[in-house]
Amino acid sequence: MESQTSETNVGVRGHILNRSPAFVATLIGGAVAMGVNAPLTSPDDLIANAGSIAVVSVIGAIVVGMIWARLPGDIQTRSRTFNIVLTVLLLLVVGGAAAIEYGGEITRAIRYTVPLAAIVTIFTSVLTPVFERSKGRSAMLWVAIALPLVMLVAGYLLTINEFGFTEAPSLSLPPPPKSS
Repeated sequence: MESQTSETNVGVRGHILNRSPAFVATLIGGAVAMGVNAPLTSPDDLIANAGSIAVVSVIGAIVVGMIWARLPGDIQTRSRTFNIVLTVLLLLVVGGAAAIEYGGEITRAIRYTVPLAAIVTIFTSVLTPVFERSKGRSAMLWVAIALPLVMLVAGYLLTINEFGFTEAPSLSLPPPPKSS
């Protein structure tokens, strides 16, 4: 392993620190999207569920972390370019959802995918520069390690509950009294 000096961010730790602002921001957006997933009507409950949102968020976090680390310039310039890239990626997701809905004849793909993708994009766009400027970058390493694991476990548990493997509590009212 290479060593790292506090000035240069080299080595494995620097490699991770350079990517962590976008990585963690995307994971936070993904966690919010997992919560918003519940009221949306999924096009296919087996494929589009909290577990799949967690997996896609982790993969997306890795990709945008690499993009953020490659952008040159100061934070303002990087943020501007990053927002353009995020907009293009969001448009690609919208196009993919449209292709799935109209080409694959799967209903509700656009209404399900676009709000979740927009949530993740907004959180990533807003939080990445904030995290880049923060002083607690070392603490972000722990968040970057723990949050994907927590999201994947939570997605798994939420998905199990969605499919009825565990009994959900009944919230229905008792039957009305019989009239004589």
